[in-house]
Amino acid sequence: MDLQLDLLNPQQREAVEHFGGPLLILAGAGSGKTRVITHRIGYLIKKGIAPGDILAVSFTNKAADEMRERVAGLTGADVASKVYLSTFHSLGADILRRDIEHLGYKRPYTILDQADQLSVVKDGIDELNLDPEQVDPRRILSLISRAKMGFCEPEELEELQFDPMTPFAQRVFERYKSALRGLNAVDFDDLICLPVQLFQQNADVRKWWAERFHFVMVDEYQDTNQTQLLFLDELVRDHENICVVGDDDQSIYGFRGAVAENILEFEHRFADTRVIKLEQNYRSTNHILKAANTLIAHNRVRKDKELWSAQGDGDPLRWVHCADDREEAEYVAAEIERLKFNRGLNYRDFAILYRVNPQARPFEEALRAFRVPYTIVGGTEFFDRKEVKDFVAYLKACLNPNDEINLRRIVNVPPRGIGPTLLERISDYALEQKLPFFDALSNVAEDPSLIHRLGPTAGGHLAELVETLLLFRARFAAAREEGTPLSEVGRAFLKRIGLLEHLRNIEKNPRRARRRITNVEDVLGSIAHFEEQEGGTLRGYLERISLDRSYEAEDETDKQGVRLLTVHSSKGLEFPVVFFVGMEEGYMPHHRSADSEEGISEERRLAYVGITRAKQTLCLTSAGERSRYGKTHEREPSRFLEEIPPELLKSADASGSPSLKAKKEDQNEKYLSALKSAIFED
Repeated sequence: MDLQLDLLNPQQREAVEHFGGPLLILAGAGSGKTRVITHRIGYLIKKGIAPGDILAVSFTNKAADEMRERVAGLTGADVASKVYLSTFHSLGADILRRDIEHLGYKRPYTILDQADQLSVVKDGIDELNLDPEQVDPRRILSLISRAKMGFCEPEELEELQFDPMTPFAQRVFERYKSALRGLNAVDFDDLICLPVQLFQQNADVRKWWAERFHFVMVDEYQDTNQTQLLFLDELVRDHENICVVGDDDQSIYGFRGAVAENILEFEHRFADTRVIKLEQNYRSTNHILKAANTLIAHNRVRKDKELWSAQGDGDPLRWVHCADDREEAEYVAAEIERLKFNRGLNYRDFAILYRVNPQARPFEEALRAFRVPYTIVGGTEFFDRKEVKDFVAYLKACLNPNDEINLRRIVNVPPRGIGPTLLERISDYALEQKLPFFDALSNVAEDPSLIHRLGPTAGGHLAELVETLLLFRARFAAAREEGTPLSEVGRAFLKRIGLLEHLRNIEKNPRRARRRITNVEDVLGSIAHFEEQEGGTLRGYLERISLDRSYEAEDETDKQGVRLLTVHSSKGLEFPVVFFVGMEEGYMPHHRSADSEEGISEERRLAYVGITRAKQTLCLTSAGERSRYGKTHEREPSRFLEEIPPELLKSADASGSPSLKAKKEDQNEKYLSALKSAIFED
């Protein structure tokens, strides 16, 4: 194994060669942290640590996949496959798969995705006869999640004591817990909370998992919450061979429960911690980095870091003030055209970053008007499309006949004459007979007379569904042993259930029908890709897409065109040219965060993240007024603009920009030409 450690900078190499004990790597933006993590894994293996004794945890499967590929490039694919590269949720799922019976659950258990969780909450609201207009299911689910991650009841959370939704959340929470137990199901929060409970209640189980991993590494440690911190503590407390990598200046997920103090207090939590700072940036020019450094220095509670680059100063940053949101959008679109032509760039080299999604609309309009191709990152997710969810529900029901939620979803798709009323009667029959839902379906399929008004035709369709699920459950299970690709079995399954024919029949628009059919077929492509990359099972694939929605059939960041995305979505990405728009009070910082120092600090970190996405050129824009709901509102420039030294930030008005003037002159010429032609023809 040739690690070529001499190609690392001194701080990177020091981090890689640290062997035992707690290590905190403060990795500034663009400082090569993934390279350090993967080389560190290779170094440990070279020093004689068995690959299977190493655990590396990230927050997304996409990040874990990137690490796996890089480790394979250093150690070879066979060795890399033995390293436990995972997300927190995938690790939790594996722990529960082995030991969930200690908590009173059965194996296999079901993982509910967010849509399923929301459905359970809505059922609870209906059962309690609460007004759905007054009680927002999504808000209730959010409060339940916060309570679960705090190992308490909603009413016990201090910050929720005066929230008008808390009493409703408390009542729904009891129904929610009972429903999940009845379904033998867990939600995403349980994948973190239940392993912690398991470790705290069962010393033998905790010891088994603690001895399983002798070296633990955590990426993006600044994004951990308190429950994940407890999770890690239980795993490493016997040996403390823990290496965490992160940047407190990029802690921007407080709304998800991330606690910036986790990284700030790491040295106090683990005695004799070694701290290494990675401050050399390989992404941006020094003007961009100096602006980011001076901005973030206004946060009082942080680890001191000073990013620098060997790439030179580069272009000064620009702050362009626009009269209104329409001029702002037109300026950005025109400037993209100008820079693309002058610098020989591609449209995919440009990104437009904004604080909240509604800001995208005027930019979409302007880009369309200027015929600039674009992609909105973070639109409707592939696996949230109805036809895709239907097929995935079939796969889940096929794999686990006791998955009642997904059985209910598919039992009448395509239509089999089993409407909501008959479905409830089958459900009542299952409760009366104390049968799992699938067994109840099987019994009713054999004898339709068990259910009042279930005709023989519907019974026949039901029998065919039960037979299909059992048949293909066996075929999927045998696929690996027989050497048959999962996607091939999936294609036969898709044909058998008639879902594609159903889509053709219900869609009057042929183009829309073709698009929906393609979406379903793309699931087969996604399965093939998963099997090719990881040699996994159907269970592994379904867990993957449940646990990490970034595992899409198509990666939006690889599409052509200008990228439009929120600053939160931009974390981890980089672009040659960035337009950071809406730099105004109310947006950046957001008005919901402006009343507290903690809120402003996180907004400043968010601005820091946006600035450090730019590699070569960064333009900040603001508008004097914006229209919303038919009303015009005056806007004030962001306080963060004043925190960037004026020598780093050139200011200008959009109305005087060459790109916008040229574009408007061109439009005027075309208008006059068309007008003259019309007059001449008359």
